[in-house]
Amino acid sequence: MVFEKKRHIIDTLFAIILLFLFAFCVLTLISLGASVYRRNVNTMTENFTDRISFAYITEKMRQGDINGGISVGNLENVPAITIEEEINGISYTTYLYKYDGYLCELLKKTEATGISPSSGQKIIEITDFSFNRLNDNTYRITITEAGEDTITFYVASRSQKGSEIE
Repeated sequence: MVFEKKRHIIDTLFAIILLFLFAFCVLTLISLGASVYRRNVNTMTENFTDRISFAYITEKMRQGDINGGISVGNLENVPAITIEEEINGISYTTYLYKYDGYLCELLKKTEATGISPSSGQKIIEITDFSFNRLNDNTYRITITEAGEDTITFYVASRSQKGSEIE
């Protein structure tokens, strides 16, 4: 006697429903993961743009903090933070300033003339950049970036004219 196994429509329907349920769960999990990833990327991008100008200016000022080389000045009537340094016996000045909606940097020989602010390297888009010297070694810097986030920070130089950082 040979037994034949009978297939019922319920068995097939159960397998199909189980397959669709599995596909639905996988698609939901992928969608949730993509949403979390997108939020993380947006947050990281915002943090990057919020802090890049702050970190850039602070690091430039710390690098140039030798013999009181940091001051406030102008580049062709554009207010700028100036950092003076000597490289191989030649005096150079680095300017950090706002020009045409960007934080810009320009390195030139100190005695060079006729160099315009448009010659500078664009660093990051900003809407406002202000700074002032509070005392002999402390500067207050305020930056408003393109996303309208305003950052105010203080940088203290450790050197004075005629001395180097130890």
